[in-house]
Amino acid sequence: MNQAQKIKLISKTYAMTSGIGIRTAIESKISTFAIRHSVSQTEFYNAGLQGFKPEARFDVYQTEYSGEDELEVNEERLTIYRTFDREDGRVELYATKRKGTK
Repeated sequence: MNQAQKIKLISKTYAMTSGIGIRTAIESKISTFAIRHSVSQTEFYNAGLQGFKPEARFDVYQTEYSGEDELEVNEERLTIYRTFDREDGRVELYATKRKGTK
């Protein structure tokens, strides 16, 4: 399954909100288009050995990806557990469901 779809890359910064050291996450979302792919059996197996259950692979341009560790697609939030820089100017983002969600 290869299809282009709109995703949001989510980055977080942290700010102190009190004098006792409590930090609050401030999220910013950047919308971009990505090509969605199914993961291969090899990726599924290797990720499973590390405790991940891959959902999909997303290909985006390297200039659009800045090390974000989460993305949102179809109102579902996924964690990026692995990336791979390709020679054609794209980066592969391998994503899994977030821990603690169904």
